[in-house]
Amino acid sequence: MNFKVSLLTIICATALHAQTSEKSAPVIKNNEAAAATTATTESKANPPAQTQSAPVATEPQKDKSGKLPVGVEYVSGKGLTFDTGDGKFAATMQHRLQFRYAYPFDADPRSIANLNEEGHSFMVRRARFKLSGHAFKPWLKYNFQYDWSQPILRDFWIGVERFSWLQLRVGRGKVIYNDERVSSSGAQQFVNRSIVNDVFTIDRQQGVQLLGRVLPNTPADFSYVVGVFAGRGVGERLNDDTNLMYAARLQWNAIGDPIEFTQSDYKSTQKWQLNIAAGAATNQSNCTAFETDATSCRSVPGSNYTTTIGTAAGTVRPGQFQVDQAVFEIRSIYKGLYFKHEAHVKRITDQGTATTPWPREAEMWGGLVQLGYFPHNAWDAIPSELEVAGRMAFVDPNINIAGNDQYEYTGILNWFANGHSNKISFEVTHHVLQNPAGGYASEQRYRSQWEFSF
Repeated sequence: MNFKVSLLTIICATALHAQTSEKSAPVIKNNEAAAATTATTESKANPPAQTQSAPVATEPQKDKSGKLPVGVEYVSGKGLTFDTGDGKFAATMQHRLQFRYAYPFDADPRSIANLNEEGHSFMVRRARFKLSGHAFKPWLKYNFQYDWSQPILRDFWIGVERFSWLQLRVGRGKVIYNDERVSSSGAQQFVNRSIVNDVFTIDRQQGVQLLGRVLPNTPADFSYVVGVFAGRGVGERLNDDTNLMYAARLQWNAIGDPIEFTQSDYKSTQKWQLNIAAGAATNQSNCTAFETDATSCRSVPGSNYTTTIGTAAGTVRPGQFQVDQAVFEIRSIYKGLYFKHEAHVKRITDQGTATTPWPREAEMWGGLVQLGYFPHNAWDAIPSELEVAGRMAFVDPNINIAGNDQYEYTGILNWFANGHSNKISFEVTHHVLQNPAGGYASEQRYRSQWEFSF
């Protein structure tokens, strides 16, 4: 009787083990069976030492509700990034604050009267919120920026960046034309842009840009940008006539990679980089200059041009001004040394039929040279956060008229507590304006600024 019970117990246990093995064991093909049997025999004869199995990379697992986990990461200089983990969606959020003190004036002087202004200025110069990332595909990018201190949607574009040699941007944003304007105000080497900027900038526009890098790491390594825009800045939804703005930039990456549109070499780049670029733009509208504002279609600073469209005296018709301009640029960074040079030319042609007080054709020149260095690279005793920089800039608003040249000589000390994200600056500028009556007039301007972004 005991023999029968034991036999029955063995049979049941064997059947249960076979059923369990059939459910859990992987299917082995016939030609793999022999190898599997041999491997099993060898493993029994020589059992391996117990080791901890390596983690296996897996796709992000959804919870019971079907939601993906969200990762959060902070990257200095960029902001707080939220990522779904499956590579489909990511958003980087950044806040920017810029506090500034200026005496005796803040805006760049364009006349003798501007030099005589007297006052202390305390301001929140910039307060912005930026959101950027990708959606659906890692190469389908977006960029959004809103300004709270001067309320306006500054940037909103979608970018298709699947290939490095061909990328597309559609929407509202900076025209990639020259470094001084494209580099963020939070990544400038000085408290603000030079006297050249307001005269020659194309600023932000609404339209389409194609860009890319071709033949990288070869003697023919270059980057390009071509764009088509409405041509009236960001404040206008419609063009004033049937003409569009066209702009292009070609950059030769002569040594090393393309330099980012950011100034100062606080990262102490160990490999020399040298970029040489040229750009051109043409536009026909009622605008002769631009600024990122609700009324971004402007007149060239210091001129008596107008943007008001109408039929009465002192107004202009749609598309009255033909504006053609070009820029040449050199940039270089190496071991804490940053150098840049820009040269601009711009021609404004009045195509109106009525008699006007402004010249029918005005050609203006301008340029700047700036140089900055972190002396810690030469002397360890000097803090690595300190940068010393200088800039010289000039503008001739009309080469056909004498006695109107404008000059700027600026020196600055920057303290990079956390790169450009947390930077304190002290700046002194010597402004010189040529007096149409003869001689020159000058004045010093003092500014300090705290750039803080997170």
